[in-house]
Amino acid sequence: MAAQTAEQDKNPRKQSQNGFTEDPLAGIVSPLFFIFAAWVAAGSVGLLAHPLRHAISITLLAAGAFFGLPSSGWTTRPFLVLIAGIGVNLAMAASIAPVINVLGCAAALAGVAFSRSGAPRQALLDSARALAVFATYRFALIAIPWFWLAMDRCGGALASAVAALGRTKLSVGATFGGMDFFVLVAALSTIHVLRCPAPRMREALKAGAIVATGQLVYLLAAALFPSWIHVVEKLKGAAAAPAGGHGATGFQEAVLWHLPALGILVHGFVAAFMIRRLRASAASRPDASADVSPRWQIALVVGLGLALPAVAVLNPTPLSLRGKKVVVHEKGFLNWLKPKHGDYGRLSVGMYGMLPRFFEDYGAQCLISKDLSDADLADAQLLMLIFPNKTWDPGQLERIWRFVRQGGSLLILGEHTVREKDGGSRFNEVLEPTAMRVAFDSATFAVGGWLESYEALAHPASMGFNDDRNQFGVVIGASLHVRWPARPVLIGRWGWNDPGDPTNDETKGGSMMGNQHYDAGEHVGDILLAAEQDFGRGRVMVFGDTSGFTNGILFGSHEYASALFAAMCDRVEFGTLRSVLTLLGLIVLAWALGKPMPSRELLLLLLSFGLSFAVCAAWSQKSAKLIPDGRVRTPNMLAYIDATHSSLVSGESWRVNGLGGLELTLMRNDYHVLSLSEFTAERLQGAGVLISAAPGHPFSAEDRRVLRQFIEGGGIFICTVGYPESAPSREVLADLGFYVGGIGAGTDYGTEPRPFGHFKAPYHNGGDYMAHVRFHAAWNVESSDPQAQPLAYGPRDPHGGPGQRDPSVVLMRRIGKGKAVVIADTQFATNQNLENEGGQPFEGMRENSDFWRWLLTLLNDQPLWVPPKPEAPPAAIPRIIGDDLLDKQ
Repeated sequence: MAAQTAEQDKNPRKQSQNGFTEDPLAGIVSPLFFIFAAWVAAGSVGLLAHPLRHAISITLLAAGAFFGLPSSGWTTRPFLVLIAGIGVNLAMAASIAPVINVLGCAAALAGVAFSRSGAPRQALLDSARALAVFATYRFALIAIPWFWLAMDRCGGALASAVAALGRTKLSVGATFGGMDFFVLVAALSTIHVLRCPAPRMREALKAGAIVATGQLVYLLAAALFPSWIHVVEKLKGAAAAPAGGHGATGFQEAVLWHLPALGILVHGFVAAFMIRRLRASAASRPDASADVSPRWQIALVVGLGLALPAVAVLNPTPLSLRGKKVVVHEKGFLNWLKPKHGDYGRLSVGMYGMLPRFFEDYGAQCLISKDLSDADLADAQLLMLIFPNKTWDPGQLERIWRFVRQGGSLLILGEHTVREKDGGSRFNEVLEPTAMRVAFDSATFAVGGWLESYEALAHPASMGFNDDRNQFGVVIGASLHVRWPARPVLIGRWGWNDPGDPTNDETKGGSMMGNQHYDAGEHVGDILLAAEQDFGRGRVMVFGDTSGFTNGILFGSHEYASALFAAMCDRVEFGTLRSVLTLLGLIVLAWALGKPMPSRELLLLLLSFGLSFAVCAAWSQKSAKLIPDGRVRTPNMLAYIDATHSSLVSGESWRVNGLGGLELTLMRNDYHVLSLSEFTAERLQGAGVLISAAPGHPFSAEDRRVLRQFIEGGGIFICTVGYPESAPSREVLADLGFYVGGIGAGTDYGTEPRPFGHFKAPYHNGGDYMAHVRFHAAWNVESSDPQAQPLAYGPRDPHGGPGQRDPSVVLMRRIGKGKAVVIADTQFATNQNLENEGGQPFEGMRENSDFWRWLLTLLNDQPLWVPPKPEAPPAAIPRIIGDDLLDKQ
C-alpha cells in the first residue's frame, strides 16, 4: 500500500482501478470547496444577504463537484445518482434554513464520493462525515437553547483568553469566536485520528495542536482588529477614526461585519492539511465505504434522521387566540393613541392604541388594566407589561408572580438604556425571581431592522419565519443577560451591544444611549434579543425592545406577534424534555458519524434528516399561522396591503415612495391594516379591503382566482398602477375588466397611450367649491363594463375631435358583492403624493388624505363623508374638470 502511494505521488494523475482519472490535488481541493460552501451556507463568514449567501454557496458546491467528479469512466448508476443529487442539493441549498443548507453541502459531497472508489472515495466520505457533524452542531444550536448558551460562553471565553495574550479586549459569542470553524476542523481531525492505526495518541496530539493553533491565530487576528484596521485605512487613504479612538468609522464597521471571513482563510489551511492526512490514512486502511450495511442498520440510521427533527422542532398543535383573555398594564412609558384625522406624519402613528383591535380581530379579549387587580387577572392566560417605569404599588409584584406561578404567562417588554432615578429599572424588578435581566445598553444592528440578521431558535412561534422584512419586529432595544435555566429565543447575529451612557440623559437631550458606534471591547455578534423561562406552572418571556408590538411595526410583524401571543396563551413550548431527548439523539448520531459509513447510508441519513427538518419546520409554521378576521364588525375594517407581488414602490414605510402614509390613512379611517405575506383565500376571506400598489410580479392563475373570489364575496380591491409599470398587472386587471392606458394599450395592435403627468382633478362638487385630488403621474384607465363609474378624470386630448369624453384616471366597478377600483398612477398612494414623513401639508392642503376618507366611505356604502371646503385656493397646478362629473354632481 505504501509503495502504491509512493507511485501515485510520482505520477499525480493515475488511472484508478475503476478507470477514473485520479488527481491528488483534486482530492484535496474538491472537499475543501464543499467545506467552504458549508461555512458560507451556515452564515459563518460574515454578514451576507441571504440570496448572496445562497449564490456563493451554490457556486462553491459547483466548483467542488467540478474538481471531485471523475472525468471519464461513467456508468449509468453513478450518473443517475448525480442527476438526482443535483436537484436535491439545489433545493436544500436554496432553503431559508441554514441547517438544511449545510446538510445539502454534506449530501453533495457524499454524492461525489459515491462516484469514486477506493481510497479517494473513502477520503471524500470522511470529509462528508465531518460536514455532517458540523450540520449536527448547527442543528443543536437552534434546537437546544442551553447548548446555544454553552457555545456562546465557550466562544466568548476562548476569545477573551486569547485577547488577554494580545493585551487587548475582545467580547464575542460563538459566531465571531469562530466556533463554526473550530467544530468542523475538529471533526475532520477526529475522523483522521480514528482512521489511524493504534496507538493514536501521538497523531491525536499533533492534530489537536494544529487545530488549536489555527483557532489561536484566528482569535488573535480578531482581537487585534482595532490595531491592524488602522494600518489598512492608512494604506487605502481612508479617514481615520475619531480623535481619542472612540467610535469606528464606516469602513471599520464594514470590515467588522466580515471579520469572521478571516476564519475561512486560517482554518481553510488547517482543513486542507487535515484532508491531505485523511487521504493518507484512508489509503492505509481497508475501504470500508464499499461495505453494504445490513438493512436493520440502514433503517436505524434513517429512522434517527427522521426522528430527531420531529423531537426537536415539531409542534403539531395549532395555536389560537380565540376565546383567550389578555391583560395589558395601562401604565408605563407608553400611550394608547392611534392615528387620527387632523394629526399627520410619522409621529402621528401613536404607540399601542391599535393593540386592543389587534387582539379583537384574532378573537381574543384585551383588557387594559390600571392596577393589575386579582379581578382583572382572573381567567386571563397572558399578562403583558410594556416598558413599566412607574413605582410598583404595594402588592402588585406579588400578584404578578402569583399569576405566573399558578400557570399564567407573562410577557415583559423592556427598552434600551433604562436607568430610573433610583438606579434600577421596573422591568428588572419583575424579573428578579428569574435568571433573565435587561441590560443597560443598546442592542444595535448592522443592517436596519435586523434584516437578514436574525437567528431564531426552535420555538413554537418562530419556526419557518423569514427575516427579509423584519418579520420579528425588533429594532433598537436592549440586549439580555441570561443564564440557565432561562432559554434564548431570538438572536441578533450581526450587531453589537453599545453600552449606555448615564451622563447622556434627558437634561442633555439624550436617552442615555452610547455613541452608537462600535468601540473596541464592546460585545459584537450573537446579541440576545428575547428569552424565556419557566416559573412555577407558568412562563415568563422578555424582549429587550418594545418596537415589534407598536402600531407602526405590527403592520409587518403581525404574523410573529400573533403566533407568540397564542403560544404563550396556549402554554405551548419546546421545554426541557425535548432538549434532553434531542441531545441524547444527537450524541448517538455523532457516535454513528464517528465510524466509517458507506456512501449510500450516509446519503440516506443526510437526506432523511434534511427532509424531516423541512417538513417539521413547515408543519410547525402552519400550526403557528393565525388568521385575523375582520368580519367581527360591519363593515369589515380589516385591510391588507399586498406584499406578495414584489411591489414597485418601496417596502420601507417612510421612503418618499413608501406607503407609510397610506398605512396611517387607513388607521385614521378605523381600519386595522396589515401587510399581506401570502396570497391565499384562507387569509383574504376575513379581510374587507386589499390594496395592491404597482405589483412588480404577475398574478398567477391561482392568485387571480382567489382575488376574484374575494371581490365577488364582498371584498374591496384597490390597485394603483400607471401604464409604464402595468405589464405585471395587465392580466389580472383584464380579468377584472380594467385596462390601464386604455383598451388595447400594451398590445401589438394598440397605440401608445398619452401620459397626463402631474395634475389635480375634482371628485366632489360641494356647490360653492370643488374638492380636488392630486396625481403624481397619471394615465387613462378604461373598462369593458359600461356600468363602470369614473371617480376622477384626466385632461382631454388637445388634438382630439369634438365630442370626445373625459378620460378616467380613477375607475370603479362592482363585481359580485364587492368592488374593484383602479387608480392609474403608480405613485398615487406613496408618501410623496399622500403624506409627508414630517406631516407637512401639500401646498397647504390635505387633499389626498381627504380623498381617501371620502373614497372609503363610498366603497363601504356608508353615509358619504363630505370633504371640507378648502381654506385657501388650490396652488397653481393644472386642474381638470370633467363635464360628465359636473353633470352628475
